Amino acid sequence: MSTTNKAFLKAYRHDEPQPARGSAPSVTSAELSQAASGPATPAMSAEMASATVNTTNRKTAALRRSLPAEKRPLSSYISSQTERTQDLRFDEPAESARFEPGTTVASFRWPAICRALVQQCGPQLENVNRLLWSRASEGNSLIGVFSLFRRGGATTATLCLASRAATRSRRVIIGDGNFRNPQLANLLDVVPTAGWEEVLKNTSPLNDAVVRAADDKVDLLALGGRPVPDPQFRAEGLQAAVTAGILRHNYDLAIVDLGTFFDPLSQPVLLELVANMGMDAAVAVAGPRATDARDIATIEEYFRHTNCEFLGIIENRVVRPQAA
Repeated sequence: MSTTNKAFLKAYRHDEPQPARGSAPSVTSAELSQAASGPATPAMSAEMASATVNTTNRKTAALRRSLPAEKRPLSSYISSQTERTQDLRFDEPAESARFEPGTTVASFRWPAICRALVQQCGPQLENVNRLLWSRASEGNSLIGVFSLFRRGGATTATLCLASRAATRSRRVIIGDGNFRNPQLANLLDVVPTAGWEEVLKNTSPLNDAVVRAADDKVDLLALGGRPVPDPQFRAEGLQAAVTAGILRHNYDLAIVDLGTFFDPLSQPVLLELVANMGMDAAVAVAGPRATDARDIATIEEYFRHTNCEFLGIIENRVVRPQAA
């Protein structure tokens, strides 16, 4: 080792280790439930926190007095301003940054069933949309739509509601959160630059998964055409929460197809998306059969733990009951 290198190591060997930037402790569902049940005694919590901080401060001050002054390379001062501009919360993009979809088309090719329902059930859809916009005006703009059972019509209802909502000349996006059976991109006859599952794997930016229909005034957050591998892991990841923050910042209303509730494979993914993305409210879609009150009670119980408001049920009279 050269004399220069030895001098370099001697000068820097006492530097204090710097904490990793942007790291934060993860919060599990169990911890969220415990927090919701009630905080600890305020006086005891404040006393313990004060004692811990005072002890830590004394130890840190003593340690710093025993060490030589910090030596920093000149390049660190040059990059410090850049680091400060990038030190933003994921749900608060820089004001100068503008979200632009990766793909733009003239219009979506809406399914014939959606066009028929919008014409025949316009007043009923408008009643639901008024409810959604009332929540959005209060800052609760992230809405989930799900079927009680398979093939209940949640995807069709999502498209119909978004189509009606876009007539208000506000920023509206449809999201495909049906990881087990993604259909929205195929039904609307579009191909995104990348599917949302690629964003959740942190291999593509969110823009690439969004398609804008300029004439329809609606955007689509699309999944690829195949079921998402390991869907619950993707639903509980950081990028799903990041997506929620970006949607809230850039759209007045986001309507997400969440799949099926009473399905053993889909339900865990649905509930994880609702919790991790912080869904503000949700609407269920039921087929022509009468809805069991016990099913509604079960849904309300699950959603109560996620702080997601259950708005009610859309009765889909179009779907046909499956053969036994």
